[in-house]
Amino acid sequence: MEFTDLYKQSNSSLAKFSPDGKYIAVAVEHRLIVRDSENPKRIHRVFSCEYETAPYIQEIEWSMDSEYILTASYAMNRVDAWSIEDESWRCTITDEVARVERAQWTKDSRHILTFSELDLRVSVWSLLDADDRRYIQFPKSKAGVSFSPDGAYMALAQRHDYHDYIGIYNTESWQLVKEIAVETLDMSGISWSPDGLHIAAWDMAASLLVVVVNVAGVVKRVYQPEEEVLGVRMCAWAPAGQLLALGGYDRKVRVLNHLTWRPIATLTHRAIVNGDVDVFIEVEVGQTLAQASKAVMSSTQRQHTRFDLAPTPANIQVVQHQDVHRADAKNGVSFVEFSADGSLLATVSEGMPNAVWVWRASDMRLATVIQTMKPIRVCRWSPVEAVLAFTTGSATVYLWKQDHGCHLYEIPSATIAASSLAWNPNGGSMAILSKGLFSLAFITE
Repeated sequence: MEFTDLYKQSNSSLAKFSPDGKYIAVAVEHRLIVRDSENPKRIHRVFSCEYETAPYIQEIEWSMDSEYILTASYAMNRVDAWSIEDESWRCTITDEVARVERAQWTKDSRHILTFSELDLRVSVWSLLDADDRRYIQFPKSKAGVSFSPDGAYMALAQRHDYHDYIGIYNTESWQLVKEIAVETLDMSGISWSPDGLHIAAWDMAASLLVVVVNVAGVVKRVYQPEEEVLGVRMCAWAPAGQLLALGGYDRKVRVLNHLTWRPIATLTHRAIVNGDVDVFIEVEVGQTLAQASKAVMSSTQRQHTRFDLAPTPANIQVVQHQDVHRADAKNGVSFVEFSADGSLLATVSEGMPNAVWVWRASDMRLATVIQTMKPIRVCRWSPVEAVLAFTTGSATVYLWKQDHGCHLYEIPSATIAASSLAWNPNGGSMAILSKGLFSLAFITE
């Protein structure tokens, strides 16, 4: 892995690659800087945003065709859209009725959605016609929206008359096509399947209830375990849409299939790993596995580490002992995501934040556990292959690939601590981000 020089940025969560992989956009205070993703020294555009209130730029999002980019200052109730090729073009959106709390692109890259405070409405703004505005009432902004894969329809979580609904809208006319009543008490999430055939909606954190409907509006399944358990925190579809993984607040992942919408597996993060599982444990160079289990990694200096393959049964470090029946207990599944080919599922549990768990999708068996010396900050699959990258806030980037093991790459600069990462959509590089700085890392193997 090869690293570039360091470049400034103000918010690591706002560093975004364009969908075509050509550019990376970052915020530097009130400026939006677009750099070449192959040679970040080459600046393609610098946009000066007229945001006078810190933290200035609070949102960055690319349009799907990579021709436009959106910035927002929610503190100033303002959203701007910029053209990447035409420097003279600009669109500014302000809602005079209610403050904007969130903004995002639609799939056609020619409309912007803004969510008003207090869930008053969703506004649809057209880039092609300044007078073309549409308004949709009763949104549930925390549950959000989800688009069909072809972008022809939008599913919107809504609530009126004391009931939750899924509203399906045609994105050409923005007319309501179908309204589907769901049995949730307080819908907290919604997601359209990658094959475009189903929509999943899940309830609040206090109750595990998932509703799956098809595009015709027929409720295919209302899944709720017989025992009382906490709700869904994370939801992930397999790329083909045949599996739905539900990461719960009870540290378990339930995987539903697309035929019966019943669980085919319940994945549990256990403190002791048995069986035919590869367990990689990060140790400091010169340490043994026994010494590493008692060591605490210092945050004041760089330490050189390696991964050792531990025999099973192996103990996984548990750092949180809380009542899992409380919704605010830090024991939930904080990450659940399928690999690009759908063959693997990676999970992270907050009760064991130093470990990444990798499961085979074919039989839902545990394949690998990777334990690091520091808690995992960010974990992401490559968008093109089954390569898992993660960071722990140290000056190291971790890569895991099946049958190749886990590798560490130390960032050359001593001033950067990798707190976050973002993959280029082409899978050839990553942005490694720390406080105020970022570097691009190119995959050379």
